[in-house]
Amino acid sequence: DRLDVTRRLAMHGRRRQTAEERERRREANIERVQKFNALQSDVLRRHRAGERDAVSMKACEKLLELCPEIMTAWNHRRETIEAAASTSSPSDAEDAERDWWTPELKLSETALRSNPKSYPSWHHRKWVIGRLKRLAPDAPTTRDALEHELALCVKLLDMDDRNFHCWAYRRFIVEHLGRSVDDELAYTLEKIENNFSNYSAWHYRSAHLSTEAAKKKEMLDKEFELASNAFYTEPEDQSAWMYHRWLTSRARELDDAGERAAALRAALETCQEISELEPECKWPLLAQVMLSGESHRDAEMFNRLAALDPSRSGYYRDVASG
Repeated sequence: DRLDVTRRLAMHGRRRQTAEERERRREANIERVQKFNALQSDVLRRHRAGERDAVSMKACEKLLELCPEIMTAWNHRRETIEAAASTSSPSDAEDAERDWWTPELKLSETALRSNPKSYPSWHHRKWVIGRLKRLAPDAPTTRDALEHELALCVKLLDMDDRNFHCWAYRRFIVEHLGRSVDDELAYTLEKIENNFSNYSAWHYRSAHLSTEAAKKKEMLDKEFELASNAFYTEPEDQSAWMYHRWLTSRARELDDAGERAAALRAALETCQEISELEPECKWPLLAQVMLSGESHRDAEMFNRLAALDPSRSGYYRDVASG
């Protein structure tokens, strides 16, 4: 019995709390909630009263350090910054020289370290950089800020390479930095090779391939090959298959009929080969259905899909029936 009690106490590597410890923890939680409620009420009151000063900025900062999801607090900081600029009536150059952006970037970075997928924090950061770029597009401080933001994106994507907020923000930053498409494609290739399941990197790659570039067969051949490498490694992972679907849509837009037919035929042959190697995988079969076209689809394909993917069997039968 004593051994059984010891096992229960050590369950999941955690010691069971005593009644006194649980009570102290409960009281501490109550104190934190009361502090948060008081801060939030104070910020909301200041916002309604239009108190745009240093005291209200500090109150917002304290609240956002506790919970970065309070959009009103972020809005109040933005309104206070804009109000200060309009009241003193500085020129854009003078406003750019006044270092208003560092505290904002520091606060939002603190928020992102506690919650890397905080919508309001990313929105505020984008607003700060956008305003800085508008006020002083060619200033060294603006360039330094953009380089810092790019480095932050690298760091955050190393921590979580599928953080779509950070991927979207990176695209915003590289556009302002003027980085080349080739540089960004090289970065996505590195991320994809590290993790074929990184759908965000595949999507980012497609976003950087311009419409015109995506209509060149040479480019499509290279991208189809990249997707195929992922298929042979992780045939069950859908990320590369979604990218393959996008490539297929681009191949259908090739101007030259011969190139268009050749690209689609090669893609179909790859899917057929994967399907033979992995008969229990639905993705190559689904790709074959899309590549074959309505006139070449047969009921057997949809029956196999229904068997491999029973949760969507009704959908496959509906499509098969026309």
